[in-house]
Amino acid sequence: MKQIFLIYFLLIPLAYSDYFSHPGSKEIIDELIETYNFDEEYVNQVFKNASKQQKIIDSISTPAEFTWTWDRYKKLFIEDKRIKNGKKFIQDNLNSLERAEKEFGVPKEIIVSILGIETRYGKIMGNYRVIDSLMTLGFDYPRRADFFKDELIKFFLLTRENDLNIYEIKGSYAGAMGYGQFISSSYRAYAVDFDGDNSIDLFNSVDDAIGSIANYLKVHGWKKNGTIVYKSKPNNVRNIYKPHNSLSKFIPLSFNENGIDVYFIGDDNFVAITKYNRSHFYAMAVYYLSEEFKK
Repeated sequence: MKQIFLIYFLLIPLAYSDYFSHPGSKEIIDELIETYNFDEEYVNQVFKNASKQQKIIDSISTPAEFTWTWDRYKKLFIEDKRIKNGKKFIQDNLNSLERAEKEFGVPKEIIVSILGIETRYGKIMGNYRVIDSLMTLGFDYPRRADFFKDELIKFFLLTRENDLNIYEIKGSYAGAMGYGQFISSSYRAYAVDFDGDNSIDLFNSVDDAIGSIANYLKVHGWKKNGTIVYKSKPNNVRNIYKPHNSLSKFIPLSFNENGIDVYFIGDDNFVAITKYNRSHFYAMAVYYLSEEFKK
């Protein structure tokens, strides 16, 4: 009996030694070949080359936005070096930022705040191969498998459309890429050629990154000259909301800062930021950092 169990457990990893042989991959492989006309040998080789990364599953299972306290999260992003480098980034890229603000209605401080939080203004874009991230999460993370399988297909399309090497692109554990950490579907839908070179490059073009973030926020409801948050008090949501009939949505917010409870109402522009990252901590950090740039 012990020998049977030993053989069984030895055979399991052999059966799924790569994603080409994974029992859930055939449907996606067939779709890439039959629906999107990818070369069969190419698709098979990509699936054989990708590897499961347990660290990716561990990371996405405990994201800082939903496991840290607000004080800890705020301290990570609202700190002197990030503020100083953000102000320098604004000065170095002022023309492009002002052009984006004029075209999309998104303030330069918000654009740069997102860049600072996502990648420290392009310095840290991620060390995971995107193909490994999307395969791992698409086939070995059941909670969001459908979403990441769709992103995997979009990633194949993105690399073909932009002549990118599918094996070399690196990003976050969730498959986000470039200066602004766009996932594949967002890259294809919202990224723009903002430097006028007839290509969209969120890995090397600061201008494209600036324009793409601004375009993303505008498409997702950013209102020019709108408000991000209103300060509030407990049980005062209705009094704040009532005078502002333009609000399509509002979000009551509460945070504990240094042992003190603080309250806000998230306006439409707060909601727009949550479309970039659904965490309220993230959106509030973007707001706080953007305010530091104005000082």
